[in-house]
Amino acid sequence: MATAEGEQVATLRQVIDRLAEAGQGERVSVDDVLEALGRRSFAPLLLAPSLLLVSPLSGVPGAGTTGALVIALIALQLMLGRERLWLPGFLLRSSVGRERFGKATGFLRPAAVVVDRVIRPRLTFLTRGFFPRVIGAVCLAIALVMPPLELVPMANSLSAAAVAAAALALVAHDGLLALVALAAAAAALWFGLGYLLPF
Repeated sequence: MATAEGEQVATLRQVIDRLAEAGQGERVSVDDVLEALGRRSFAPLLLAPSLLLVSPLSGVPGAGTTGALVIALIALQLMLGRERLWLPGFLLRSSVGRERFGKATGFLRPAAVVVDRVIRPRLTFLTRGFFPRVIGAVCLAIALVMPPLELVPMANSLSAAAVAAAALALVAHDGLLALVALAAAAAALWFGLGYLLPF
């Protein structure tokens, strides 16, 4: 999966490294993240906000809703097969302090070392062709139930983890991970809908 600079990104660590390098000021904006990962790199772009919602950044008030909106728009455009990502200006300008952002990427690095040891290209047909659009549709569905769950402890982090796994499967061309991610996504949707629409 190519970045803005054309360098191939195929591991979780590489995506986190790109995130850590995003922007130059005291705050890191959504636009900075897009520039770091490349506006045509939908899988890394889908991975980025979901990873950040698994990190301590998820505790920032409003982060869950903002992250869910970014995930929803990226997933929708992935599902529609767009070649270049578009986000509205108010989302592009959303930002977080550099120090807090750095702590989030630092929190994610140890997990990346472990994850990168087990992911690899396999069953790659499940990450190509029509399948990325299926993954986009599932991630969109998860993102839509996330804002109402923001006050439920750990709910959005678990939902974001399912999105992150699905996006990482596309980054690494790991079809087995894609299957696991879809199962996790189904569980996240079942929980979310069960909470919002109790039977």
